[in-house]
Amino acid sequence: MHPFANRHRPIVVAAVSAIALVTAIMGPVTSSASAASTTVTNITDDANWLLQSQLPDGAIAWYVEKGHVSPYLANYAAIGLAEAAKQTGSTAYSDAAWSWLRWYAAHEDENGFVTDYNVDASGVETSTGDEDSTDAYAGTYLSAVRATYAVDPDAAELASLHAGIAAAVGAIEATQDADGLTWAKPTWHVKYLMDQAETYNGLLSASDLATTLRDRALSKQAKADAAKMKAGIASLWDAPTGAYDWAKSGSVNTTDWGVLYSDAMEQAWIAGSNAISISRAKTLMDTLAVTEPQWSSPAAAANMNGSPGTVGYWPVAGWALLHAGRTGQATRAAASIRSAALAAGRGWPFTTGNAGQLIVLESGDKTLITP
Repeated sequence: MHPFANRHRPIVVAAVSAIALVTAIMGPVTSSASAASTTVTNITDDANWLLQSQLPDGAIAWYVEKGHVSPYLANYAAIGLAEAAKQTGSTAYSDAAWSWLRWYAAHEDENGFVTDYNVDASGVETSTGDEDSTDAYAGTYLSAVRATYAVDPDAAELASLHAGIAAAVGAIEATQDADGLTWAKPTWHVKYLMDQAETYNGLLSASDLATTLRDRALSKQAKADAAKMKAGIASLWDAPTGAYDWAKSGSVNTTDWGVLYSDAMEQAWIAGSNAISISRAKTLMDTLAVTEPQWSSPAAAANMNGSPGTVGYWPVAGWALLHAGRTGQATRAAASIRSAALAAGRGWPFTTGNAGQLIVLESGDKTLITP
């Protein structure tokens, strides 16, 4: 589970075949001219704030005080940096994303797992020996590699991450059960809907990346894993609640739409994935709008895990709106979330992961969201 989900070179022109593949997968890359000036200004501001959290070795801390690295949040930060490069034309942001991706690959263990790290006052990074999840860390990493390569198709950079991509697929497979779903991690046998959404997107991203790398075996393997996961996700549908069961262990946790997190927000995560149909994604987001109309107001009251709390930051729910074609709602959500973050001085619990998520939402660009 993810407690913080609420967790200068010119862009290289790679071989023509690689560019053609990126265009086929993602659509043509747009420049800053395609975005309104205000949006570009906001994205630039958000990206520059995010960059304050990057350490010299490429690690992206979860906040500007640089005291802790959560790879899960850093992966979302990297996706946002890729989007910022796309919208502004600045290679500083894609360079920063590549730097993070190299850090992650260098810190994978023999299972493809990456732990959280604490950072002391002198900048020394020490592993905590643990992580929030292994499936979603790997899934969001693969999505971040795909997003960065789509914006900056640097063949050499991608080739340097080939082993890291394969290891991330292995990390997912390490906890993929017979039903196609993944445990959060080997020591935490709960299958969260949110994790499945992130991991499914990651597997499809891995398949695309492996194709680009001409690794047919890895591409086929990742695609097969994704197909099994998609079937497992479908098995979680619960018609009486009009929602997917949000977790599964020995039994399932059915969704209570009156609980913003975990229940309702898990529906938004899966709605932003191609693991389900667009029509169902629209239905889920329409239900969220009725049952949790305050979800994009971070300071509003909400039922959080059965207790009174505040909403917090959930830009990825806005990604689901973009995916479902609800662009007007997505635009309003982005403005509301950004306004609240600025009013609070981007104070905690706003994280670099949230900043990356918000950049994508502000852009209105859905090409980096789903494979």
